[in-house]
Amino acid sequence: MNELLDKLLIKVLLSIFICLGIYLYKYAHLILFPGTRNQMFKKFHPVRNSSDTIFLFGRILGIGMIFSHFYFYMSDGVFLALFDFILTSTISLILYLGSLYIVDSIVLYSFEYHDEVIKRENISYSIICFSHAIGLAHMMQISVSLARDNVHHVPIYLIFLWLFTMVIVGFATKTYPLVSKLQFNKLLIQKNIPLSLSYSGFFLGICLIITSSINHEIVDVKEYVIHTCLQILLSLIILPVFRKGLILAFSIQETITTNEVDQNKEIENPTVGYGVYEGLLFLASCYLTSVITDQIYFGTFYPRF
Repeated sequence: MNELLDKLLIKVLLSIFICLGIYLYKYAHLILFPGTRNQMFKKFHPVRNSSDTIFLFGRILGIGMIFSHFYFYMSDGVFLALFDFILTSTISLILYLGSLYIVDSIVLYSFEYHDEVIKRENISYSIICFSHAIGLAHMMQISVSLARDNVHHVPIYLIFLWLFTMVIVGFATKTYPLVSKLQFNKLLIQKNIPLSLSYSGFFLGICLIITSSINHEIVDVKEYVIHTCLQILLSLIILPVFRKGLILAFSIQETITTNEVDQNKEIENPTVGYGVYEGLLFLASCYLTSVITDQIYFGTFYPRF
């Protein structure tokens, strides 16, 4: 009976802490976007601004994803387990919000939340931010799992993994023009939905590549960094093979015309179908690549690569 009460108490405390974390995001939002002070404390009407709804619930889902990877070590006592949970989850939440701010600043440096979401109700902008929230939450999940494997240095390893992945993500987001025929800034100003669908598939795809590359045991930091870089390099070699293979296997024609010059030209007014195609093609290619780079284990038969 006491055991059941302890489990119930822990689950209630976890629920309260998650709700508290989501509520505190409201104040963190004010720090990240100072111009929304008046709007944030008013009643929220989802029907009036769909763009703001997508933006907000992307963050809420991301926070929920991060908390889904936390667990309690009850062998050392309830209070020590609660202290460990509160410390690690607080650091993770702060790092997650920091990563959102950094990636949004890199990708959407020419755009402001208040102008695009509150004033212009730019749904394309919000979908891009939604993909950032989900992709970065997944990366934080893996980082938390890896850090908790090193029980005595969880905060240190968590901060190290966050800094390491932020550098990789920052460089990776700059490669979007290399894999897409859509003009990012121009189409985002036009509130173009196909652009947001294409970019969302791209960003979620690179997050899959990065998480599959970092998802291995940290024994030595130098060796870990080298191994991760080799995994990413291997992914960059395999990714184009899957992408080209999918196009050839299903005889995909990216444009209506078969002229090679037109096929290599940037698309001015993409359809929704083209945006979905670009995003899902890259996402599927990245997922298949992560299967090759992350799910094959050679054990001690070959040296680690």
